[in-house]
Amino acid sequence: MGCAVCTFASDAPLPQPAAIFSLSELQSRCEQTWATVAFSSDSSVAVSACRIGCATHECSLSLIRWEGDNLQLIARTQRLDSSSIHAAGDGHVLTTSGRGPSLLYSADLSTARKVPKDIGRISPSGKTVAEWQRGSWKLYRIADTLEPVREGTGDLRSISDEVAVIRNGRVIRVETLDGKQLGSFSVKDEIWGYHAVLLGNAKLYLDDCKKARIVDFNGNVQLELHPRDVSDQGSRWSTDASVCDQGHNSSTDGRRILFDFATRKVPPLRHFLDSARTVTSLGWAEPEDNREEVRVVDTVTGKSCFSWHRSFPATYTQARSAAISPSGEFVAVTDGTTLSIYRLPKDCDSNTTIAK
Repeated sequence: MGCAVCTFASDAPLPQPAAIFSLSELQSRCEQTWATVAFSSDSSVAVSACRIGCATHECSLSLIRWEGDNLQLIARTQRLDSSSIHAAGDGHVLTTSGRGPSLLYSADLSTARKVPKDIGRISPSGKTVAEWQRGSWKLYRIADTLEPVREGTGDLRSISDEVAVIRNGRVIRVETLDGKQLGSFSVKDEIWGYHAVLLGNAKLYLDDCKKARIVDFNGNVQLELHPRDVSDQGSRWSTDASVCDQGHNSSTDGRRILFDFATRKVPPLRHFLDSARTVTSLGWAEPEDNREEVRVVDTVTGKSCFSWHRSFPATYTQARSAAISPSGEFVAVTDGTTLSIYRLPKDCDSNTTIAK
């Protein structure tokens, strides 16, 4: 068994962060931590950090800014509920939660006001949001109040500040926010239309939970992606997660897309060793670890721009904790205790590709 353990492939070297920030000052004395991140601008990151194991969830929303290699906490507020966080234009932060109202925070987090709508879609800038229900939707601009833009029927899949993607069965329509059609096409399976996300204002990301495609607004394929393939290239951190088992977000222009895979699947040899240890220890084996992989891919060339991974003890959630900046120049990753900022290369690595 000892010899078998030594045969695990060594992990690929991790990229080195340009700047790091300890989240310990944002945490209370509870058992576990999880955090989510979102860029509010290219030079600032919003961090939602929660501690689990207290009498109640203890969460905070913090704004961290960097100049050069220095990261500095500039604002913080306590919150009662954990939420997803999103940029909302001009440095504002929008939080959404299925258990409470959406809140719009000012750029310094000093004030927050309720957004009295069931927000279901948010543009990359956060300036346009949608109240979404099955079969109908309403679009709003975020200002001092929610300003109505348009309403319609169908399944609203994605929005930007200029474009909306609407699915009716197997037909996908792309329209401007005032209703002018920019393109339409049919997909062979409705699941392709279910995962239809704008990349900038000229193309779409589609996936069927096995592979992904970059298409124009008339469905013409520009690039076919196999995001799982890159994690099989020399790393024991490969997963069996499908494309649908990952989160993704992109730069404002859609040139770069970030995949955040989360899974508890382990390699066969590790699974065998863990099973054997369970038998020999009469069931007292250590819990299986969670896995997370973050990849950034160029949506024009299909080449890899960034690769990062981690392992952490099994928890109640498969955390996803990475974001790409609006410009596509930076990636923010948190492992629960540290926020790391990575500067992406100008040109992606020509030796690694996930396009076929």
